[in-house]
Amino acid sequence: MPKLDPYSMTDKLDETAIASITNRLESRGQDAFFRKMLDEYLDALDPSRLNRVLEVGCGTGVATRALAQHPQFSGHIDASDLSGDLVAAAEKLAEEAGCADKITFSVGDAQAMSNVEAYDAAIAHTVISHVPDYEAFLSFIFQAVAPAGKVVLFDGDFASITLGAENPEDGEAFSKALIEGLVTNPTIMRQVPWLASANGFEIAQSFSYLLSEIGTARFFADGFPSYPVLLPKTGVADEETAQAWVDQQMAFSKDGRFFGAINFYTYILQPKGRG
Repeated sequence: MPKLDPYSMTDKLDETAIASITNRLESRGQDAFFRKMLDEYLDALDPSRLNRVLEVGCGTGVATRALAQHPQFSGHIDASDLSGDLVAAAEKLAEEAGCADKITFSVGDAQAMSNVEAYDAAIAHTVISHVPDYEAFLSFIFQAVAPAGKVVLFDGDFASITLGAENPEDGEAFSKALIEGLVTNPTIMRQVPWLASANGFEIAQSFSYLLSEIGTARFFADGFPSYPVLLPKTGVADEETAQAWVDQQMAFSKDGRFFGAINFYTYILQPKGRG
């Protein structure tokens, strides 16, 4: 079975996989530390100055809703995703949150959009790690913003995922499977300074985070149920093996022996010479 990053092909997944991804995106978005990282870059953008915003790869709309509900934001967001199922979930959740009037959702590859507007900001929230042709993706998103606009790239440095275990080989095997199976570009956030410069952009601000959980898993535990569903589709582990890893890690969490860590980064980029 060929390797596959399910998050890069959400338009081609079955109902069970989409449901698993939907649950993961929403549970992750409710995690206090994850929400802190999101809120920090939204505040740094100064939402009161944003009239039109583009979000590419919006998923279930976690970041879209957060901006739409920001007390200082009165503009409009164009949000797109490859998956019609995820967009349908995003529309429903935005309606329930009372912010749907500030968002236009669309299904499809944002890079295929014609007559892209000059946006005040373009956001890629946990997207670039999953885009096979990241150079074309970045070229598009940099061209989508106005001369005074900003681009936000927020994602994990997935090559830094570390899971512990009583037998170190078990933790390493699970970590390796997650990196190889679920992430197309696990080190992409380390390349952003050079990729931005090549596109005529520079770093306006950056934020760095270590998300670590020792003893009890919360952020990581929310993701565990998705792995026996998604990892078998990647070709790096079968369902039985993935479930065994998950059961082992949950047992560690239950008795206070869990260890998990990953780095996250935010880049707020602007055209060169504006700083």
